[in-house]
Amino acid sequence: WSLYGREAKNYDDTHVKSLKEDMDGVLTYAGLFATALSAFVVNSLQSLQPSPAQETAYYMQQNVAILAQISKQISSIAPQVTIPSTPPLPLPTFTPRPSDVRVNVFWFMSLIFSLSAALLAILVQQWVRNYMHVFQRYHHPLKRSRLRQYLHERFARWHIPVLADAVPALLHVSIFLFFAGLVDFILNLNTTVAAYTITPIGISGLFYVFTTLSPVLYPQSPYQN
Repeated sequence: WSLYGREAKNYDDTHVKSLKEDMDGVLTYAGLFATALSAFVVNSLQSLQPSPAQETAYYMQQNVAILAQISKQISSIAPQVTIPSTPPLPLPTFTPRPSDVRVNVFWFMSLIFSLSAALLAILVQQWVRNYMHVFQRYHHPLKRSRLRQYLHERFARWHIPVLADAVPALLHVSIFLFFAGLVDFILNLNTTVAAYTITPIGISGLFYVFTTLSPVLYPQSPYQN
């Protein structure tokens, strides 16, 4: 049992170290990505609500039109023309453009997926830390080995390794949602800029699909995810 305990500890230490490095990388990238994405979200959120500047400009135009009409009537030679006292027309109901709604949906979903990846990475680190600490409390080789095997089987039964593998996938989804919103956003600004933006995004997307599918089609492929 002592030999089993040493071999199991070496196995666990290697896998836990690799998993911890992966989760640390996810937390670092998710934090930087969420910070950068928040700037885009704050800017795009303004397109979903009426702008105070546009409201002010609208009423100023209405006032200018009324003043122009009053001036025309005062200068008219017809004294029977009365000066109307109608107030400016109310501001039309604001309706955001469909493209603005789509962009905000893409970017908010991207932010949610990014933060979810960070949250899941923290939980995985806690689960692994507890896994390593529980059975290391015991010094008797038999007790440690039996408890380690029990915890290992429980981890596999509750699909903890699958959840850990899903953390990077959440970041992948977040990135592509951001790209989709970015393309939609730029298409409404300038088609030339959009064309130059879509090209590298498309190349990156094709390369991602290729590296994801190549291990399935070619087992000897070095692109193992």
